[in-house]
Amino acid sequence: MFNIGIICGGPSKERGISLNSARSLYDNLGKHPKLNIKVVFVDVQMRKYLISQTFLYSNTTSDFDFKLETQGNLLTESSFIEELKECDIVFPAIHGTFGEDGQLQKILEENNIKYIGSDSNACKKMYNKFNAHNEILLKNNFNTVPKICITKEGQFFDNKLEQFITNNLECIIKPAQGGSSFGIEEANGIKEAKEKVEKLFKEYDELIVEKKCVGKEFTVIILENHKFEPVALIPTMIDCQGVFSTRRKYLSTTEAHYFCPPLFRKQGNDKIVEQIRNQAQELFKIAGAKDFVRIDGWLLDNDEIVFTDVNPISGMEQNSFLFQQGSKVGITHEDMLLYILKTACLRYGINIPNLDEDNIQKKQVNVLLGGWTSEKQVSLMSGTNVWLKLLHSNKYKSAPFLLFQENDKQYVMELPYSVALNHTVEEIMFQYRYMQNNGLNMELKDDIRKKLGIENKKECSIQIKKIMTLQEFIQKSKNEDAYVFLGLHGGFGENGTLQKMLEDADVKFNGSGSKAASIAMDKYLTGSIVNKMNVQNLRSAKKSVITREELYKLMLSSGFKEYWEKLQEEYKVSDYVIKPKADGCSTGIVILRDYHDLNEYAKIIFSDLGHIPPKTFYMQSEVVQLPETITQEYLIEEYIKVDEIAIKDKKIYHNKINGCVELTVGVLEKNGNYKSMNPSITIAQDGILSLAEKFQGGTGINITPPPDNIISKELLESIKANMEMVAKTVGVEDYCRIDIFANNITNEIIVIEINTLPGLSPSTVLFQQGVQEQPTLTPLELLEKIIE
Repeated sequence: MFNIGIICGGPSKERGISLNSARSLYDNLGKHPKLNIKVVFVDVQMRKYLISQTFLYSNTTSDFDFKLETQGNLLTESSFIEELKECDIVFPAIHGTFGEDGQLQKILEENNIKYIGSDSNACKKMYNKFNAHNEILLKNNFNTVPKICITKEGQFFDNKLEQFITNNLECIIKPAQGGSSFGIEEANGIKEAKEKVEKLFKEYDELIVEKKCVGKEFTVIILENHKFEPVALIPTMIDCQGVFSTRRKYLSTTEAHYFCPPLFRKQGNDKIVEQIRNQAQELFKIAGAKDFVRIDGWLLDNDEIVFTDVNPISGMEQNSFLFQQGSKVGITHEDMLLYILKTACLRYGINIPNLDEDNIQKKQVNVLLGGWTSEKQVSLMSGTNVWLKLLHSNKYKSAPFLLFQENDKQYVMELPYSVALNHTVEEIMFQYRYMQNNGLNMELKDDIRKKLGIENKKECSIQIKKIMTLQEFIQKSKNEDAYVFLGLHGGFGENGTLQKMLEDADVKFNGSGSKAASIAMDKYLTGSIVNKMNVQNLRSAKKSVITREELYKLMLSSGFKEYWEKLQEEYKVSDYVIKPKADGCSTGIVILRDYHDLNEYAKIIFSDLGHIPPKTFYMQSEVVQLPETITQEYLIEEYIKVDEIAIKDKKIYHNKINGCVELTVGVLEKNGNYKSMNPSITIAQDGILSLAEKFQGGTGINITPPPDNIISKELLESIKANMEMVAKTVGVEDYCRIDIFANNITNEIIVIEINTLPGLSPSTVLFQQGVQEQPTLTPLELLEKIIE
């Protein structure tokens, strides 16, 4: 058995991103029978814990760090070293402080522990952005961005900042040490720059102020080949609305688009791409890097190439630049990580076992993702995650397919591996529509593979495959005796319409049949069914339906005040939530506190804006996307205030307000038998769970299972039993997720909605609940159980 140690977590804000990387490493290497993975987690206080791999499926480190004292194995400094010495090699996956600044590498070097990645000196040189600017870029005559470094100690109010801003009016301000786009601010003029600097100095001691670039942003991965020569992959161009923030970097939204190959590549001419690659390879050597790095830069409007950052440990989440760029030259996730692993082992003279897998007959699973609702980006995350997880199954083989609509006709595109890793559905469609005649340079792809020494190895698919009608896809699946896994959310994919088509064709699929799917999609009807069950302490949230036409009439007649007063009189509730009746994923959901808010909401949905700007409504700090198609009906539902729950310093702080807590519960069904998994407490920063909190790894907090002091054991058992009854009454099949509120004082359970195709993104709450089951259900096992 070959033993690999993964070190994740760390003291910086990037610990959530580190968790994503460690999860990806485990998903792609941990299922191999000849590899054994050991995970060490470093907490904010720099304490080290040996942890179960099940913790890796948490959404953020706050989901579990309060459990470490009881469920983790606290290591002393000496036992930390001993655990790592038992490994053949260690993979540092800590981003930011301690992991990328050379501290961890120094400890490993001093204890003769072999590890993957650049050594301590190289990491130290690359990590501090100002040092990298001076010692790597300027010193070696590379074009870079004018910048200064300022600290809290006396340099803020001197002439340094004012003089720089005078010469570079528009600037970017960011921490001198750190990554993952945390703490990046844009400023125009000295007044705004000083305000942003003051704001950032509350969190960081040292800042970089640099001239804002005008042009096209790019990033490029450089791998070290097995001859220890750097080989740059094909750069990715980043098209971003505003600053490339953490949200835009890691959440699949149209706020940012990635293009690989980059759009600045001229038709039939890769001259600029080659210049970027050649210079990046030189930087790799100058920095003294090892195994792999990522380098960021800009192609300015005058075609000048400038470099800005060198990242010692590139992110390794599901659709990271590492895997996207690797796939463009035919390298899968698993093969990419094995290549990096083998390079490091060669450097140390470590023998690694033959990891070629046996060919096993497996059942075909066609994963359908995308769609045309506002939930299509989450569907892309869910579907690609299901597809990638099933690639490691011993029972099933999977392929991804994109569902899309043109001129009211439904089509399905068979996706090649590299295209399925795109950041958004729009990027996939762009490649299909516009890049057919200007796609990858196959000579360049073959040259990169040759330099990597993998030219004769099996490639993952690159080019766009077949386009077919939806009916043809269904027939194809039937002919293959394939199972169709619906990774879709909302509308056509979840409301029973597609389910009926598959039922009529006798094609097996996941989730509920057409009847139950149709009921669950109608939140108002679901609520009526729950209320008619007449179960003590179980009810639906109070809600009313208002049509688009009625909202328009209220606008014309200025009748919002009268409508609001009738609403309050009927439901005896002061605040409400408004949301589209048939959309999910936080689409169009805000809190209304008075009739003025309802009036403002109506104005926005009848405008061409397409989203609700931040801070328009109460407790709404982020952009809220609106449905992409015209919504005819909206729900106005009671806003239920919950207890304040926070996790700080590894402790759960619970401020009781009314005893109410928001939870979500996964329910599994097999042969008419229902089993509720342990619920999760969901913590919303702004009163309503945002898209990022639900689906962006490293962001939202879920507590699974609920602690006894927040939800009593008696109420917990009542919740599980009642959710099984609700699922059975609605006719749910396979699985579902039910969102509820529960009151630990009154024991009341309030059902919000049933999701018959809940999100299955890498850190989804269903996976967190699965790994808490006895026996444990890993994400792959949960997916296999759903299919079976």
